[in-house]
Amino acid sequence: MQHLPFQSQYRENFEVVEERCGHVSLFPHTDQLPILLRALNLEFLGGLPDRIARVDKRADGFHKILRYHAALTYCATLNAARPDRLRLFQLFDAHVVSHVSIVQQITESHPLGRVHRFRFYAGPDFFPEIRISGKRVAFADHVLQRFATRVTNAVGEDLTQLLLGFFGSPIIGLTVGKSPAFVLPWISSLLAFTYKETAEEYFLTTCLTVNEINSLEKCHPVQAHTPHYGPDFVRPRVRTWNPTRIMDLLYDRWQKRIPLPGPSVPLPECIVKSLKNWHQRAHYTKDFAIADGHGPGSQLVFHDQTPGPGVLELRPGQPMPAFEES
Repeated sequence: MQHLPFQSQYRENFEVVEERCGHVSLFPHTDQLPILLRALNLEFLGGLPDRIARVDKRADGFHKILRYHAALTYCATLNAARPDRLRLFQLFDAHVVSHVSIVQQITESHPLGRVHRFRFYAGPDFFPEIRISGKRVAFADHVLQRFATRVTNAVGEDLTQLLLGFFGSPIIGLTVGKSPAFVLPWISSLLAFTYKETAEEYFLTTCLTVNEINSLEKCHPVQAHTPHYGPDFVRPRVRTWNPTRIMDLLYDRWQKRIPLPGPSVPLPECIVKSLKNWHQRAHYTKDFAIADGHGPGSQLVFHDQTPGPGVLELRPGQPMPAFEES
């Protein structure tokens, strides 16, 4: 059983442990989640300017975008890898307000290998499991291993980047070889996750890059998928993104065999140290957003108007995209 010292000045001398029940393990332990989240929120919110820290459902779109950028930076950059092995994920509530959540990894051990599922704890009333088009998602251990070896990541950041990329991207269903697969953009290239489908679940079997995909078949009509919260799902008739365009883009990247980017050049240690200073970095959130074209009148909306981890940022005056599947 794992016992790892919790990395937080707001909860010292505390160990993160796993929970075991037969052949199932949960990390971190469910009973610890409120304690851990409280300490993390004290650090996250304490470093933010008051106007961003107080963002709630009444805030305008611009300030919701600032809160989103701050939470994404805190979870996916500063905490992409932690010695206590906690993985954080920024999560939107029903009002498109971004929160820090703790990833709880649920692992089942079977004779043929381990299977992983994930829940995201953002409070006692917000503990969702992210689904794809109405179905649960399970990851074979092979998926995590192949992602870690095939996609360039800093040490310890692989699981953070996998969850962020998979659940935050537009997903297209295509045929890879003889298997159905979720195919999604990954920086300038793509990734494909083959799966087996049951009545309740998509079971992901492996992770492939362009180098491992020998054949890729388009399909019409396009099989577009939406990550969302909860079991209830109605396939949207009008989407906020163009599935046909994304399918053509992915197919073109595969035909050209555009590879994933290699390792980036390490930054000087003094710069790395300054980037890890949350209280310093949090106060540049507004400057970065303005430089990206945001301001009063910006909007933050869910993909396909469906509450989930994917959002669309609209700059002032930019109309809401609308694409009918027909």
